Amino acid sequence: MMACALMVLLNGTAIAAIDETYGVVTKIVDGDTFYVAIQKADPRIISSVEDIRLADVNSPEMSTSDGPAARDFTYAVLMGKRVYLDIDDLKVRDEYGRLVCVVYLTGAYGQPLTTPCFNRMLVDSGHAVIDNFTDNEFDPRDWWSGTGQGMVLGPAESQLQGLINPLQQSAEKELNKEAKNALSWLGSQISNQFPGQGT
Repeated sequence: MMACALMVLLNGTAIAAIDETYGVVTKIVDGDTFYVAIQKADPRIISSVEDIRLADVNSPEMSTSDGPAARDFTYAVLMGKRVYLDIDDLKVRDEYGRLVCVVYLTGAYGQPLTTPCFNRMLVDSGHAVIDNFTDNEFDPRDWWSGTGQGMVLGPAESQLQGLINPLQQSAEKELNKEAKNALSWLGSQISNQFPGQGT
């Protein structure tokens, strides 16, 4: 019984391992594809430099008008930096031989930053859209909440809207109050100018 519980615990840990491997980004192909010089290997690594494809996101192709901007965003954030790779346990590689990964940035002390992952950052920046492939282990909703519910709220813009809405409603109430005051004042001015007309 104890062995079964330990096996379940270990399997759960393997599925969510954000530091299965790591390395330094050496080349950016486009918004969702780049190369990493591997510093910590994993049994699924077959080369000292691996081609990485971000899981469950899709950036514009380089041949489109938005492609270079997506590539430049990825370049600005990742080029020359250490990244941690959570490699897909189900598919591992796509049809082009690229590792399918959720990618995490590195903190000040060399540790992986658990949130936000770069896949989410690319979507939040407007340089990619969610393209949830069901043949891998990942669920993009987890990138926003960690519970699988975050995409209901949406990207950062939607979350900000949740803060803005109460402020906007409060401002509208104040504007309505001021408009009523102005209308009342105007009515009294008209009454004073034309005493027998009534309002």
